[in-house]
Amino acid sequence: MNKRISDLQEQLRQGRISRRDFIHYTTILGLSLGAAEALAACAPKPTPKEWQTPEGWRAHIPHTDHIVPTIDPEWRPTPRPPTTPTPTVFRPTATPTPVMWKEATWSCPGCEKGFPSQEAWINHILAEHEWKIPGARRVSRPTYSEFLVGPVERFDQRNHVFSRTVWDEEYKALLRKATPQKASDEFKALEGAALKAGAIYVDETAGSLHPRYYGYTGHLKDVGGLYNWDAPVNPEQYPVSDPAQMSERIKKVARFYGADLVGVCEVDQRWVYSHYFERETGAYGVLDIPYKYAIVLGIEMEWEGIDQSPGFEASAATALGYSRMAEVAPSLAKYIRALGYPAVPSGNDTAQNIPLAIDAGLGELGRNGLLITPEFGPRQRICKVLTDLPLKPVQPIDFGLQRFCEMCHACAHECPAEAIRRGERTTEPTSISNRTGILRWPVDVAKCYLFWQENGTDCANCVAACPWALPIRPWL
Repeated sequence: MNKRISDLQEQLRQGRISRRDFIHYTTILGLSLGAAEALAACAPKPTPKEWQTPEGWRAHIPHTDHIVPTIDPEWRPTPRPPTTPTPTVFRPTATPTPVMWKEATWSCPGCEKGFPSQEAWINHILAEHEWKIPGARRVSRPTYSEFLVGPVERFDQRNHVFSRTVWDEEYKALLRKATPQKASDEFKALEGAALKAGAIYVDETAGSLHPRYYGYTGHLKDVGGLYNWDAPVNPEQYPVSDPAQMSERIKKVARFYGADLVGVCEVDQRWVYSHYFERETGAYGVLDIPYKYAIVLGIEMEWEGIDQSPGFEASAATALGYSRMAEVAPSLAKYIRALGYPAVPSGNDTAQNIPLAIDAGLGELGRNGLLITPEFGPRQRICKVLTDLPLKPVQPIDFGLQRFCEMCHACAHECPAEAIRRGERTTEPTSISNRTGILRWPVDVAKCYLFWQENGTDCANCVAACPWALPIRPWL
């Protein structure tokens, strides 16, 4: 297997396959996701000279038709001229320091050890780091099921903390008292705000065409835009004889449009809002969703930005996730409507994304109140497409998160608002923004948003602090 991985590694180095393709092919060959990500992260970059010639440009045009991912023992890599990785030589500065300078061609991202050859480096990762990604098993019921200890009524979107900023006079008075901290560097704050503005631009401009829409919500009734629900359905219907096969096709198409995670579930009406509330328009009313299936999509937020929380870089990483949501979900909905089936894109509207994502097999509920996935931890945004296209739901997963969150308090320790519960689960809500009947760690979202106002931008400390959010996980 090492020879095959080395071949794929070389093709990644030359730019002939993408990082995502490399991870895909190596997992097909039997490598764990953690080891595949580690190998991809360490791929040597092409030297500038390779890019300065026409031959170099042609060599780096991505193409994958020569790759045959298989577990057939007779498989052999495509013959290629022998290549030698360009070593990274660490040299002393003008003022030498008393250290041993040496070559470190291949470096492990998990433990930072250096290796003299690619073979030694691959063997190290396979031996020391492959086991560090836990396995997720399919289960018949989502792991939150055992914590549903009472009647779970549908949630009124009007009681969402962001909605309360519009109508809840008591909470609005608290927000008015919040004094945003003054930036220590005004020009840095200006640049950060510009970064965030560019990140949310797609959603703010095209997500909805209502003049007061500034992103982050999704669908608004009777308003055009990417989240529009009034687009026509093709009268000629594509026949679906195998819902399971159609589900696999949908997953592939969703990833083609840009989704990082895809799952399918039946719509559990408990997670559909009982009433919709639009803070942009003030519209409020009873909500009825007739669609049978939800295709739940996860959009990764870049670790480099989230790691800067609470600051503009993290806020921009979040905003960019929303802009990607506004591209992916409507594109997939358009695809399904073109097949002749009703489908509507949905962002943070209509139904609660986290329980739907759990039902769709993407992850579990964490102490921080967020969806935790094996791939990204809490580091993803969630959107969905509601449809009647015949599909086969997937089973939820269990990867041991409930026991992990019972022991880990990293998110609670790092929450500047002290909004995340420490200790045991409880059924007691912190405010009307939590519902009853669920034994969990309820997040005091009113305190959380109040800190946002004081901080001058939103906060993602509970995302950055979660050990599952790390791209490489030496802690496991």
